[in-house]
Amino acid sequence: MPQFFVTSGVVNNKYRIEGDDFRHLSRVRRVRRGDLVALRTETGARLQARIVRITDSWIEAEVVGRGAHAPSPPEVTLCMGILKGKSFDTVVEKSVELGVARILPIMCERSVPRITDDRERMKRWKRKAIEASKQCMRDSVPEVARLHSFEEAIAAVDDGIRIIAHPGSDASLRQALDPAAAGPAKAALLVGPEGGFSKREIERASASGWIPVNFGFTQLRAGTAAIVLCGIIIYEFEQINLPPRD
Repeated sequence: MPQFFVTSGVVNNKYRIEGDDFRHLSRVRRVRRGDLVALRTETGARLQARIVRITDSWIEAEVVGRGAHAPSPPEVTLCMGILKGKSFDTVVEKSVELGVARILPIMCERSVPRITDDRERMKRWKRKAIEASKQCMRDSVPEVARLHSFEEAIAAVDDGIRIIAHPGSDASLRQALDPAAAGPAKAALLVGPEGGFSKREIERASASGWIPVNFGFTQLRAGTAAIVLCGIIIYEFEQINLPPRD
């Protein structure tokens, strides 16, 4: 059953589906009256709805069932250096599937694309986040923030565990996450572009409380590192917060 996010208010237990979702349902999936769809509201409520009306510009779906809220995932912010080509698109898509809460695109000293106008890119990245959220049945769409400078990015997160990926560090990701057991499941990950962070950027982040960590045994590409490290962080937080066994 496909999932769609609705922002309009409910009227007589019915929601209206418009815009891109309407076009996808009507032209791609070719739904008919009586078909079921899964809806998510702005509060994360999971609804089962039956299509009762299809017009030229919107679809009306009536709620026929409600599901329980999914457990809250750990709050992970990915601060990601701009990458060449459409590699950043892949990072957005996969990190959303993994469960990140927020993505901050950042311009680093070694970023190859020198972006001056990010409006079209932002539209594409937000669209990717929405599509990935629908695909993996998330209860909300993560924020894709505006383009940040490096200095803005390291100041944008001021609580939780803050980690900067640096292959030259002696500290492991597990060591950096150990203090998380005593606090809320909240972390930020800072990953550089293809050429990595400059020495000055590492020093600035470290002075601001970010913990440099290595990748392990191999050197990972920037996009791969972001996806792998996000997955490990979320997994580790989930293990920390698992209920004790009987």
